Amino acid sequence: MPEVSVIIPVYNNERFVEKCIRSVMEQTFRNLEILVVNDGSTDRSGEILERLAAGDSRIVYISQENRGVAAARNRAFDIASGKYLTFVDGDDYIGRDYISQLYAAAEQKSTEMLICGLTCVDAEGKILSQIVPGEYQRFEKEEWTFRISAVWCHFYRRSLWERYHIRFRSGERGEDMPVSLFFSAVCDKIATTSETGYYYVQHSSSAVHNFRGLKKYRLPYDALEDAILKIRETGISNSPEFCELFVLRILSTCFFQLAPGASRDKMKELCDYIIRILNMYYPEYYRNKKARLTAPLDIPFVQKAAVKILILLVRTGMIHPVSCLMSRKE
Repeated sequence: MPEVSVIIPVYNNERFVEKCIRSVMEQTFRNLEILVVNDGSTDRSGEILERLAAGDSRIVYISQENRGVAAARNRAFDIASGKYLTFVDGDDYIGRDYISQLYAAAEQKSTEMLICGLTCVDAEGKILSQIVPGEYQRFEKEEWTFRISAVWCHFYRRSLWERYHIRFRSGERGEDMPVSLFFSAVCDKIATTSETGYYYVQHSSSAVHNFRGLKKYRLPYDALEDAILKIRETGISNSPEFCELFVLRILSTCFFQLAPGASRDKMKELCDYIIRILNMYYPEYYRNKKARLTAPLDIPFVQKAAVKILILLVRTGMIHPVSCLMSRKE
């Protein structure tokens, strides 16, 4: 049986996908299964994937109608058999020792969720920046669970997902954040590593670019609320304050980074959602000590400020007027 299952959803990534798949095939850690899901690509991605799969018996190639990245990942997860599970997006790639480093760290630390760093590169491979996690300390330094909330910078025990019956919710984007929120709250064995061998390729077709203005994607409204309810049902094992701060961070990301330029109706929908979530589930959100600008956490000031401003906007009732200034003219 493979020790590690690597899940790779692919949709119209013909420019990048061969480099992605080969970076996994050429890992120094060999005991892999590579689950590649062609999510209804209309370019040459499928042709490239079929050719690569024919040359490596570890590749399990799956083709389906276009149903979105969540459904593609779920399809692969349902047949994954590795002890560990990790994700790579079809336009990114990983360093040769990436999985061996994560596997060794996970085994050494007896962790169920290992968070690693990443290297941001442009389409030509030029390094733009690196994000290197600091040490995770339960109840004291849990901020890296939301500073790196994309599932592709995580290395999981597959049994963790099975224990809580976690899957991605289809029909929304930003589906990684609610999954990471849930595990950050309930997982007893979390650790970080300074490994930065995940290469996140930033280009004009990246999902983060298409998110802005909410023209193509719907925010993870249902998935986030489902995660909050599931955390309540399961019970928090880690810091409730950090869990609440994670929610505030997700909401501030949606409001300040993803939504600007959206229509007034969509901005109103987001504002109403933020107000309802905070008042219903976190009525004391404005008292959170971890959300203070002076809190000694390893968080960029701009992210701290975004959370603090969001709290002030909701508390003063100014969130709707400000959102109108951020919306696009009809």
